[in-house]
Amino acid sequence: MNPSDLPAVLYVDDDALNLRVFEANFGSKFRIFRCSTPAEALTLLEQKRSEIGVILSDQRMPQMTGVELLERARTLAPDAKRMLVTAYSDMQAVIDAVNRGQVSRYFVKPWDRAEVLAALEDGLKIARLELRIREVEGRMMKAERLATLGQVTAGIAHELMGPVGYLSQNVASLRRDLECVVQYASKHLATDASPEVASVLEDLPSLLQDLATGADHLRGVALGLRAQARGEDMEVSADVAEVVSFAVKLARAEVRDRARITTMGEPVKVSFGPVKLTQVLLNLIVNAAQAMEGTGRPGRIEVRWTSREQNVVLTVADNGCGISQELQEKVFQPLFTTKPVGIGTGLGLSICKELVTQAGGGVRLSSKQGEGTEVELTLQRAQLP
Repeated sequence: MNPSDLPAVLYVDDDALNLRVFEANFGSKFRIFRCSTPAEALTLLEQKRSEIGVILSDQRMPQMTGVELLERARTLAPDAKRMLVTAYSDMQAVIDAVNRGQVSRYFVKPWDRAEVLAALEDGLKIARLELRIREVEGRMMKAERLATLGQVTAGIAHELMGPVGYLSQNVASLRRDLECVVQYASKHLATDASPEVASVLEDLPSLLQDLATGADHLRGVALGLRAQARGEDMEVSADVAEVVSFAVKLARAEVRDRARITTMGEPVKVSFGPVKLTQVLLNLIVNAAQAMEGTGRPGRIEVRWTSREQNVVLTVADNGCGISQELQEKVFQPLFTTKPVGIGTGLGLSICKELVTQAGGGVRLSSKQGEGTEVELTLQRAQLP
């Protein structure tokens, strides 16, 4: 953990000499914030509430007593340990504050350096442990949600396999039956010409092929979902141009009214399964299309790829709303999303990164708010047999 990320001590006292004495005694051991008024302290707490592990305040101050300050500080920084420095004349107010849980420790003037040092060390140690506990709890919650998602994914894959099987079988049967229909219709067209019927007969083979291709892809998606839920490895090679073309077709409904999409690249294969690569590209293209909302300008999405010695660099770029610098480090975290509730799950980019990383590749995102975003995938080239 970076030292600047560790919980700090906030010391509040209206006497400048006391502030300097406190800094001289403890500045070498702790990260300390000093404030000379309660108002200044409350303002600092609003800005740095997550950084403060211990709040130590003098009891007698103008505008607000130390107890009153710590009562308000409890709302701003509920996890911080609150302590008071007091004179004997104020003991009853301090005892009442301790009984109400507003103050955990108090020190009577003149305070003993060793006693205050031990209390600060204990307070910060507890603050660090509580911070770690919250981090572990957060990771456990994410892991539980992802495990549930895996179970749902496996169920979806199972449910998809049945309809996909029916579709594939019926496409094969339809192809055989249509051959008889085409032969019969062709004989009649020789004597009774009909341009409209002839055009339909000409289009039927390609329509059937599209159905067969769609069924094969759905089957591949179902198998890929099942394999991903089980943690199985299904590494195969994929033709980038073919996968890009198919992903663009799948994303057509999302892209159509938002942006114009262009593709550019040379024939090349990568060591990445076509289903997984389609999943990654579809996520990136849909994200790019949704990033056009509210920009007020014609949307553009570019999917381009170039070959290097051992790798292929595949890029999806858009001229959408962009992502702020502080959020760019978080977009690949599971369950993090910048989209409104009900629009994004926060899993698209994290799954993309996980799939690409598992295949030995890498992901890089660059973005400028208000200008657009570019996601660059580095994939291994498939080895020729």
